[in-house]
Amino acid sequence: MKIPSLKIGDLTIRIPIVQGGMGVSVSKSSLASAVSLAGGLGVIASVGLGEEMDTSIPYMQRSRQALSAEIRLVKQLGLPVGVNVMVALTNFSDLVKTSADEGVDVLFAGAGLPLRLPEFAGDSSMKLVPIISSGRAADVICRSWSKKYSRFPDAIVVEGPMAGGHLGFKLQDLLGYAGSRNACGSRTLRAAGRPKDSCYSSWRRLYRS
Repeated sequence: MKIPSLKIGDLTIRIPIVQGGMGVSVSKSSLASAVSLAGGLGVIASVGLGEEMDTSIPYMQRSRQALSAEIRLVKQLGLPVGVNVMVALTNFSDLVKTSADEGVDVLFAGAGLPLRLPEFAGDSSMKLVPIISSGRAADVICRSWSKKYSRFPDAIVVEGPMAGGHLGFKLQDLLGYAGSRNACGSRTLRAAGRPKDSCYSSWRRLYRS
């Protein structure tokens, strides 16, 4: 059985596996390089980088320098790489700009609504991918980006209550969850807009691809 490739705009990932971003120096260049070399998309988690550096260096500068160094270690191998940045971080915009400057292929943004992500990414060719857990979030992001920046996300990551992370689900959601990944994604996309809305249509195509 031939596994279909994953396409995000003009970027093709030969094996449709995107490595999750695991923070505090778990998902660094070594893991991301191995995944991309195997045909998937390796992802560097930006949170917690630079903490091993001299603490006399300001926090934002340490984070920026450490992220740049990790990205370059992957890019020098000629491999695609993604970066995961938490919206809740105080230096979110700085990390996004650093990723754009370093030529990152895909930027994943979760732990909040990345409403200003296109602004921080500037005119880079970096693919912008929000991580969402509800149709309401999809709707807010899609409509906000369309109105302010005349664009939509290049793809989305839909996380259900079993995904863990910074999703905000209640205990009853976890205990009563019985849906599959595809059902969760379909419900989220249906909630993002009516079938004739350009917002809904774009997100639906991305989810199915």
